[in-house]
Amino acid sequence: MPEGRAIRGGGAPPVRRENTPSEPGDAGRGELQILAEQVHWENEAARLLLSTVRLPGREGKTKDQFRLTPGAKHDDGVVIVPIDERDRIILVRQFRHPVRMWLRELPRGSREKGETPEEGARREVKEELGLEVTESWPLGRIATDSGQQRGIPFLIAARVRKGGETDPDDSESIDASFAYTFSELARACASGEILDSFTIAAVTRLLPHFDGERFEYKPGVVR
Repeated sequence: MPEGRAIRGGGAPPVRRENTPSEPGDAGRGELQILAEQVHWENEAARLLLSTVRLPGREGKTKDQFRLTPGAKHDDGVVIVPIDERDRIILVRQFRHPVRMWLRELPRGSREKGETPEEGARREVKEELGLEVTESWPLGRIATDSGQQRGIPFLIAARVRKGGETDPDDSESIDASFAYTFSELARACASGEILDSFTIAAVTRLLPHFDGERFEYKPGVVR
């Protein structure tokens, strides 16, 4: 069981299964139970699902909810922490349409069906940075917007080296890359200089694997 002292509830029967999908769910266990669901809108990258759910409680009320999922040809995405030969972490600066901002962030992208997280990491690093992955390690998964998105991308640490030219997707607007030591990146996240939630989450997952500014992956941290 996860650590932390319960101050209310505490998972009394029926025990809640944390970090485990429950579809369609069970209103009797306090979950939002899906009664019906349809694709309201979709393109190659994403699908917007409209659901009718039964709410927890004795009254059995229903409500319409929506969630955004990867497109039909894509699996949950991948976020990569590229680490160079000097143990610096490489970020890109990209213009993001939904928030209308230039943001410094870790490379990331969707995965095609059947593509492993490691394969997706190698492809994204080559496309966005022109770098080659020589070794990679799992850092678990992250739910960055559980109120709206179903996707739970994989976080991958990758040792990288020079590998040629970039080859960004047509939809990407990347104009620069930046190298941070671990402490520099942690300060940038803590100060609010970095707004990207994927990058902020990655700093937490990297903590066990950095000794000062030196990176060394420690197996067993990710369960």
